[in-house]
Amino acid sequence: MIKVGFISLGCPKNLVDSEVMMGHLKQKGFEITADAEDADTVVVNTCGFIDSAKKESIEAILEAARLKTNGKATRLIVAGCLVERYRDELKAEMPEVDAFIGTSQINDILAVCDPKTNTRSLPVIPLGNQSATYLYDESTPRVLATPSHYAFIKIAEGCDRPCAFCFIPQMRGHFRSRRARAFAYRWNRMGAGNVHVSNAHQRWVSRRARRRAKGREVSRYALATCVSERSKANEAWR
Repeated sequence: MIKVGFISLGCPKNLVDSEVMMGHLKQKGFEITADAEDADTVVVNTCGFIDSAKKESIEAILEAARLKTNGKATRLIVAGCLVERYRDELKAEMPEVDAFIGTSQINDILAVCDPKTNTRSLPVIPLGNQSATYLYDESTPRVLATPSHYAFIKIAEGCDRPCAFCFIPQMRGHFRSRRARAFAYRWNRMGAGNVHVSNAHQRWVSRRARRRAKGREVSRYALATCVSERSKANEAWR
């Protein structure tokens, strides 16, 4: 059984992506290990937002590469926002990395962790042309990496605001929101699993309300209703 270790950097949105990738791998029979030194494949999920985060990501990649050279690991995968921002430079300067996958390629984690896959031939989907469509839903497998009493729920992805100081649209793609039913289902499943503090994570909550399609996307009202129901459940638990 192939052991896969994750190094997840950056914001809670990135952590959710790592948890989803671990969920896909575990569902297909891969073993997830918390010790990167014990892994056959190491996945570094990077952040590329500010200079300190980019530096931390590069250092983590280089450390993981040393595990390939001097340790047990035989495959190194780099994912996340740094890939979206510097995909060509990373491919050219880091030949020790076996595969790069972008933020809209979460489902490709199965392919790149398969020893039979020619990982260097896999494309990284560019997001600058608004092509990103990926957003996990209530059926997506997930392995929580937070302490047992809390977890993060991603209720939307991307951003359409063209702020000069921000690179998020290029790293995360255009704005798209989860449907209220999917969000509520995931929220309630976490409650059933004794997760008593769920953090709904996304910028611009009001943005969802303006963009919802006939009430199907997560609006402020739907979000408030879910929070109210979970708060009652948490009070009962206490």
